[in-house]
Amino acid sequence: LAARTKARFALLGRSAITPWPDDLEAGLDEKALRGALAARAKAKGEKVSPAALNKQARALLSGAEIRATLSAIEQAGGQALYVPTDVADPAALKAALDNIQSTLGPVTGLVHGAGVLADKLIREKTRAQVETVFAPKIAGLEALMSVLDTGQLKTIAFFSSVAARYGNAGQADYAMANEILNRMAHWLKAAHPDAAVTSIGWGPWDGGMVDDSLKAKFAEMGVALIPRDAGARLFADAVLAGGACPVELIVGSEIAHG
Repeated sequence: LAARTKARFALLGRSAITPWPDDLEAGLDEKALRGALAARAKAKGEKVSPAALNKQARALLSGAEIRATLSAIEQAGGQALYVPTDVADPAALKAALDNIQSTLGPVTGLVHGAGVLADKLIREKTRAQVETVFAPKIAGLEALMSVLDTGQLKTIAFFSSVAARYGNAGQADYAMANEILNRMAHWLKAAHPDAAVTSIGWGPWDGGMVDDSLKAKFAEMGVALIPRDAGARLFADAVLAGGACPVELIVGSEIAHG
């Protein structure tokens, strides 16, 4: 999207931009990074739990991914600002928006892609798990709507899921949250007919929320994953199609084959 528009992007996420330690090799994957962190702790005579190692590794990898994304946007001709923010926190979001608009100008496009999973059969789900799933998608969307001037938005895109349309075992709450996004897209289109509004019901991507265990599960089910490059191209196509893009769009693995 940056390469095709040269636009200014404000990226929001809960992760901090954790600096990469000078004494660790750059570019390590999660497994290798955990090993390097464990070896470093041992050399210092420190005892670190596996959970603490996992948390530290994820923070370092998140920081590296954020820096890589910002660099990629700049190299593609865009301008990017990352603001660590919990999108479900209205006060924090308002402060972030003030910072963004003073730096980049008015917000004219919104891409809402936040989401987490807490898969479990519905009879085993707790209220806390449901709230965890709803928080970034729905509380986050409510917070965004409360601080943004939706009348200024020319483009609105939601990252929904095919689970909203077809369901998925263990994802009753996730399916509901994504269907709410779909309904909100229709409401926003009715309220702002001149804006380009779409809610994309993605199938599983090869990356992101789909870790190795989920990849294996999808392979058993015969469900192909959406390649990152192909998914990214389709996303940009949808956003730039304007009014020609439907309010609801379902995307599966067939895009891997053109």
